[in-house]
Amino acid sequence: MEQSEKVKAARQFAQAWKGKGYEKGDAQVFWTELLRDVVGMPRVSSSAKFEYRTSDGGFIDCLIPDSRVLIEQKGLNIDLDKPEERQGRMVTPFEQALAYAESFKQDKQPLFIVTCNFDTFRVYDRNAYPKSELAEHPFEFTLEELAEHPEYLGFITDSANSRMEKEKAVSIKAGQLIGKLYDALRTQYIDPDSDDSRHSLNVLCVRLVFCLFCEDSRGLFPPDAFLNYLRDVPPENVRPALQRLFAALNTPKEKRDPYDERVKPFPYVNGGLFEEECEIPNFTAEIKDLLLFECSQQTDWSKISPTIFGGIFESTLNPETRRSGGMHYTSPENIHKVIDPLFLDALHNEFNSIRIEEGITEKKRMNKLREFREKIGSLRFLDPACGSGNFLTETYLSLRRLEDDVINVLNDGQMSIVFETEDNDKRVSLDQFYGIEINDFAVRVAKTALWIAQLQSNDESESMLDISIEDFPLKDSANVVEGNALCMDWNDVLPADKCDYIMGNPPFIGHQWRSASQQEDMVIVFDGIPGAGKLDYVCAWYLLAARYISSRKIHAAFVSTNSICQGESVRILWEPMEKLGMEIDFAYPSFVWANESNDQAHVHVVIVGFSSIAHPLPSKRIFYVGSVIEAEHINGYLFDAESVFIANRGKPINKGVPEMTKGSQPTDGGNLILSEAEASSLIEKYPNLREVTRPYMGGREFINGQKRFCLWFEGARLADYNYPEIRERLQAVKEAREKSPTRSVREAASTPALFTQIRQPKSAYLALPVVSSERRKCIPVGFVNQEVIASDQLRFIPTDDMFIFGLLLSKAHMAWLRVVAGRLKSDYRYAPAVYNSFVFPEANEEQRRRIGELAQAVLDARALYPEASLADLYDPDNEFIYPELSLAHKNLDKAVEEAYGVDFNGDEEKIVAHLFKLYADKIKEEG
Repeated sequence: MEQSEKVKAARQFAQAWKGKGYEKGDAQVFWTELLRDVVGMPRVSSSAKFEYRTSDGGFIDCLIPDSRVLIEQKGLNIDLDKPEERQGRMVTPFEQALAYAESFKQDKQPLFIVTCNFDTFRVYDRNAYPKSELAEHPFEFTLEELAEHPEYLGFITDSANSRMEKEKAVSIKAGQLIGKLYDALRTQYIDPDSDDSRHSLNVLCVRLVFCLFCEDSRGLFPPDAFLNYLRDVPPENVRPALQRLFAALNTPKEKRDPYDERVKPFPYVNGGLFEEECEIPNFTAEIKDLLLFECSQQTDWSKISPTIFGGIFESTLNPETRRSGGMHYTSPENIHKVIDPLFLDALHNEFNSIRIEEGITEKKRMNKLREFREKIGSLRFLDPACGSGNFLTETYLSLRRLEDDVINVLNDGQMSIVFETEDNDKRVSLDQFYGIEINDFAVRVAKTALWIAQLQSNDESESMLDISIEDFPLKDSANVVEGNALCMDWNDVLPADKCDYIMGNPPFIGHQWRSASQQEDMVIVFDGIPGAGKLDYVCAWYLLAARYISSRKIHAAFVSTNSICQGESVRILWEPMEKLGMEIDFAYPSFVWANESNDQAHVHVVIVGFSSIAHPLPSKRIFYVGSVIEAEHINGYLFDAESVFIANRGKPINKGVPEMTKGSQPTDGGNLILSEAEASSLIEKYPNLREVTRPYMGGREFINGQKRFCLWFEGARLADYNYPEIRERLQAVKEAREKSPTRSVREAASTPALFTQIRQPKSAYLALPVVSSERRKCIPVGFVNQEVIASDQLRFIPTDDMFIFGLLLSKAHMAWLRVVAGRLKSDYRYAPAVYNSFVFPEANEEQRRRIGELAQAVLDARALYPEASLADLYDPDNEFIYPELSLAHKNLDKAVEEAYGVDFNGDEEKIVAHLFKLYADKIKEEG
């Protein structure tokens, strides 16, 4: 959220709340709007806890655990220095809030206290002042001042104060250490490259991580137990010592050697983690020091995020990802983009609705809360491409926190429950979670990450609810199975009748990058669906999910490459999806999925939530950057419009208009193409080469005003140019073509002086770049002289029609492009199918003339700045520099809308919905 957007939102918020505010009735709405709209906090419903009960029966107006912020809210005009009676003593709002903060265990205490009366805010930073001075040093500001300075509340989302950010830092450090340990241990195996050694090493590292986590986490192992167990063991004896410890962790205490004092402090873990025989290599002094000093003593493993660490751990130790040099994980923030609209937002809303429902008795409210708790403890989740389990892990953690909030209300502040018998049956448990993963090591990591998540959740529950939970032996386990999800029946993992939600981030692999076995997977899954070979690998999960869901009340959401909702992929995938009865419930159109990797490889993705048309979500939403819209129907292009599938047609849908073609393709190894300096040098030496040296223009040259040239021998007598430099270039073309895997290119080796594909128009033409930045409000279009050779990175229409030129410059055309075109990353990739499917308005002669005049006005405005390239002119950051051009486009857009018979004032959603309707009507006319 940009600062300018925050200021605008803060001003609107301050105006809306000026002179308003009743403590009990308005506090939650006030802070929800403030946190969401001004502060920019994601997931307010799950991040902020309102009317939170404390262990001594008090109520915290708002608690934000991740930011470690506690808010004490008072009504409008209430004096923030005036003491009030609370639990038998007179205290100010600050003193009351401080007492609440100190009621938490030390490592969970809020570090920021905010008192507020809807007009005045006071922020107390417990890190900045000792307790004795804290009351005298608040940072105070008014609602009016906040309107101009939303950064005053920036500490709430400051990553330096975020528990999640600190967990991220610890997790990354831990992953790097384990990678270092892995490399050191690998050298100790007799045959480190064998499958058995690799498997044993992976198992060993998982077990070491679990032990490191348990010794740092309160109540699991005794503090530093693992460190102390190995500290005095000579390096040559570490191997048998670990074998002895792992055997003990897999054995109930009553079945162990009663005389073995060394392993007595360690609990029986169970769960299968220490069950398998595992080859352990010999340790050196250096490896022992790395394990005990760097890994154990210098790292607090209790602070790792199992969601993050699972991904880091798996990618660090997985041989395939290690070869690519990547250490990847999916951030919790991105996971919540999937699970929040899929189910978590609705669960939080249901919980809050029960809490504040009016007109019911407390007994009925408590019964509803118990039923709600049973509901969340009965839901089942499937991730059919679960990797290291990060979606399952984050979902488990989120549901446990929600369950704690429910228990907190049920207990009415009386913290005395021990989870046993009937209560245990209702708990959110690992056996609600199911996963399929093809990599055996990732399966092991996923199960371990979920166990760590369970143990961390138990610690949070004990701290929050003042209860006791027995951690060991582990009593349940996630149902993560090894297998190829595309070649198995998901019902064998979780019967569809028992599944509630499907989620995940299946692999993205374009058709040109797939292995032979993956190609075979696609053939099996799509079973003859035309064009399926062009789809991304991820699409197979969509189709299998749709068949699995059928007409059941299962809701699904996947992260996917943005290509599945662009271009011809939409028809190929979403037509069969709709035939299977699926409809889209929510979507995130294309955005950058920062997959949190050390190589910073970013992928452009979409998120699509879908379900059976018989059981849709209550509302349909499209999540744009900075805004959310309610939709009537979301089509396969992720637009609020009817389902229309744009065919990849070869001819324009509009009758009597010239066709669009791509430029000529040299396939020459670069030898027919000349830089400006090379062209000048050759012509200076051989003047008659001027006859066959032509300006050469692709998208980059067209947009940036750069100059390149080519040798264009079509229609020329080659013997007139028989120079050594030319012979050398043509020989290089011939050799390059002869090596091509494409038959037609190899055949073209016999004519190395000619382009392999010649499509040059004989007259001036309209040109468009194939690739253009998504930042531009319109793709630059322009007229080009026929002497300029159009490359295959340029689309052209052989016309000088100003009406067509004006339409291609219009917002209507650009809106259509955004929906229909394919993408290269996030940039637009223009194909003739965009032009061929773009329905022209049925304009009368006067409207055509007017559009032509305004299109000429655009050219005139460009001509005012001859030194500026099209890239300069159409850079959105430069819009204010070229006001004449902006005005010309604005007038043109208005005229085009009038020709379409609409007045949408540039609203792209309405424009595209109208164009979809026109397209559907045209298709019906064609029969």
